Amino acid sequence: MARQTGDDETRYTAARRLHARHQPLWLVLWGAASRRYIAFYQGDADVTPLTDTTPHGLDARIRQAQAVIARTRPHSYWHCPVRGCAWTSITPTPHAPCPGPREAP
Repeated sequence: MARQTGDDETRYTAARRLHARHQPLWLVLWGAASRRYIAFYQGDADVTPLTDTTPHGLDARIRQAQAVIARTRPHSYWHCPVRGCAWTSITPTPHAPCPGPREAP
């Protein structure tokens, strides 16, 4: 029995949700042929496309990659100006209270 495009609708929806959560730095797609979620980094670092078979797995891989990018390319991220605050983001983000290094997102 041939696979129909409609069979993947929930996976396309999950990919759209992941894309919305991680844009503008990540383009997230569902690869129907590969049966994997794929994320392409759109920032200024060289990142190999990430893949996983589940949306939760890809979300974890994206967050891990972002942590590595934040450590290795700190100029790519905004850092809170409060001394001792560990908050980083792709854009200036209001937050309170400032988290310490062990509490950072």
